[in-house]
This record gives sequence, C-alpha cells and structure tokens, in this order.
Amino acid sequence: MKVIKTKQGHLVLFVALVFWGCASNIYQEMAISNPDLLVSLEDSLLHSQPSAAILSSIVLAHKTLGQDAKNNENYENAIIHYSRALKLSPNDTVSMYNTLMIQGHILYGSGKKDKLWDAIQSYNKAAIVLENLGEPHYYIGKSYHKISDKDFDLIIESYDRALDLELSPKLRGATIEARKNAMLREKKLKDFWK
Repeated sequence: MKVIKTKQGHLVLFVALVFWGCASNIYQEMAISNPDLLVSLEDSLLHSQPSAAILSSIVLAHKTLGQDAKNNENYENAIIHYSRALKLSPNDTVSMYNTLMIQGHILYGSGKKDKLWDAIQSYNKAAIVLENLGEPHYYIGKSYHKISDKDFDLIIESYDRALDLELSPKLRGATIEARKNAMLREKKLKDFWK
C-alpha cells in the first residue's frame, strides 16, 4: 500500500470536509426553506447512519412544520410533527413545550370542566419545560376563567405571572386586557354585594 503524499492527502481530506459541510448546509437550508421536501426524504435519509447534521435538519424541519400548523390551529398536524421531532431528539425542549401547549389547547377547546383541569396541568408542565415564557400562564388564567369566572385570585395571579415573564407583544396585550377585565369583574361583584 502506497502512502499518499502529504499534499494529496490534505487535498482529499479538504474536498471531503467541504463536501460534507455543503451537504449539511443544504439540509439545514432545506429544513427552513422547504421543510416538506426534507420530511418527504426523511425515510431515505434515516435509512443509513445519518450524520448529526442531517438529524438536526430533519428535527428542524418537523419543528418548522409543527409551528406552522400550531399557528394555523391545526393542532393534530402540529402534534404529529413535534412528536416526530421528539422521536429523533428526545431532549428537545422546544418540541416538548409545544407538544404540551398544543395538548392544553386541544383540552381547553373542549370547554368541558374536567378537560379544562387537564389543560391547566398540561400548561403547567409546559411552564416547567420553558420557565421563562409567560404563554402557559396566560392560558392557565384563561382556563381558570372558563371553569369559573369568579375565581379572581387564580385568574389574576396567572395573568400576573404571565406578565412577569417573556411574552410576544400580541400576547402581552391580550394578557393585559384579560387581567383588566378580570379586575373589573371582581370590582363589580364586590360592589354588587356591598
């Protein structure tokens, strides 16, 4: 066996690294720009031993599709994508969080009292996964309100907790408005019974 000259060996290694890096970047870009296509290639990409970059790209594609479905309130489809992401990356906190939030939304949407308590549990679990986000607390407050619009302490406490944490501008506005309405209802009820 001949020893490859140093310059040729370095050239072969360089070409291999560039090819591997480009392929990884292609899948990463595809996960963002065309996640449906990457997901359609998932089985063939996972058939052999996929690289960490390919795995993370497929996870990102599922998270992108899951977020799109969540934003469109297509919760069943969102759960499918976040579940696939979790299957490939079991410790992915974003996927865990979104799965719990979506489960909460589905339970909340039923409007049934026992399901609302389950929704609160799901939102609480999501709040534990990503402690810095106020979104779960906003929905906990909404759930308490749906159970009984007279549990002002629980409702307002949930909204206050949400406002202490990170919220999108839209959700912050909705939380402020919901808290204000709860405070007004509480005052009216107290004034009524005076």
